[in-house]
Amino acid sequence: MKAPIALRRLVGENIRSLRHAKGWSQEELGEQAGLSYKFIGEIERGAVNPSLDSLAKIANALTINLAKLFLDRGLIVLSPEEVAKVESSLSVLHDVLGTVKSKFS
Repeated sequence: MKAPIALRRLVGENIRSLRHAKGWSQEELGEQAGLSYKFIGEIERGAVNPSLDSLAKIANALTINLAKLFLDRGLIVLSPEEVAKVESSLSVLHDVLGTVKSKFS
């Protein structure tokens, strides 16, 4: 089991990553969640032990499932623009591979 301090840091880092993906400041997240931006900063730094109620407010503001705040495997968060770029790149790659495959068939 993770030590409490490591778990607080993990949750804080995940919140920061998710907040950045939305392009929000700590103030904006605090406003959306009904929490102080100073408290958001303390959570992100792992300096405080937030209640489940506070974490639920943050998860709701970020429109995610509360469990995502506790993910332990290199959380990767993409903005809608980044998702569109990945999809476009995959489409191009698919077309190129299809062309190469037809030349060798």
